[in-house]
Amino acid sequence: MPGTALLMRVVPALILIAGSVCFLSGVSQAADSVSHATVLDHTSVTYLSHCGGCHGIEGVSGSSFVPTLRNAVGGFACTDEGRAYLIRVPGVSMSLVRDDQTLADVMNFVMFRLAGTSLPQGFRPYTAAEIHAWRKEPLSVPDFMAQRGQTLGRSLAACAEKTAKKL
Repeated sequence: MPGTALLMRVVPALILIAGSVCFLSGVSQAADSVSHATVLDHTSVTYLSHCGGCHGIEGVSGSSFVPTLRNAVGGFACTDEGRAYLIRVPGVSMSLVRDDQTLADVMNFVMFRLAGTSLPQGFRPYTAAEIHAWRKEPLSVPDFMAQRGQTLGRSLAACAEKTAKKL
């Protein structure tokens, strides 16, 4: 029965090959079957995987100590202190996103896509050089929430002053 032993080896191999071909042909068609699916760019995926879990997919973190970004985070952008603060917070400065340009892209995504009505006119996008310099000095203060409030207060006052000068 030498032929039977050969068949016992060949038939499973042929079944495996045929199954693989069927599976792979289905994969090539899968993209077409979900034509309405959302396609995210690298920056959006980076935000979602590194920030969205706490700050929310749309920048709304809910009722927790984690700040909501939607229509709020732009308030920090009226002063250099506020701009630096956003990079120096531990969640950003010590982020697993180690490439400075990628982190600048994520922060610009946050500002241009999530800051909404809080983003001041003339906002300067973050640069990799700013990220590189500021993340070297992560914030370490005894009362983090007080520091946040003071920094935001000064930045919002600067925003109001700039708006008043334009009127």
